Amino acid sequence: MTTRSVVLAASIAALVLSLASPAAARRSSQQGGGDDGASGGRNDGVWTFNSTTTAGNCPALEPRDVTIQGGRVVSANGGASQPWGYVEGNGTFVARFTDANGHVSRANGRLAGSSGKGAWSSGSDYCGGRWTASRSGR
Repeated sequence: MTTRSVVLAASIAALVLSLASPAAARRSSQQGGGDDGASGGRNDGVWTFNSTTTAGNCPALEPRDVTIQGGRVVSANGGASQPWGYVEGNGTFVARFTDANGHVSRANGRLAGSSGKGAWSSGSDYCGGRWTASRSGR
């Protein structure tokens, strides 16, 4: 095998692994690898997000209040935003929110105990920023 073949094979292997990892993480979360009963539901509850815009010219991240049950984002702003997302057992938070006007915001970060922090972005509005979160009732 030539050096060029070895480099090509290694590059393909790295690409396959990088593509498989996010899918495996989603499958794990969807199959109970998220913050479900096995991890005690430690991130379940209502979280209030406070955000700032650091890039672009748009309002801060919406929604403000997010409900997590069984490691899944189940509602946002009492139903005003269409949510999708999950929290893994280690607190990794990944979510997407679509409002009634079709504006999409994505958020990712980490939740631990009764607080969290991370980043958000909106490809539809060309902006983004940072967020912090606190959980009520725990």
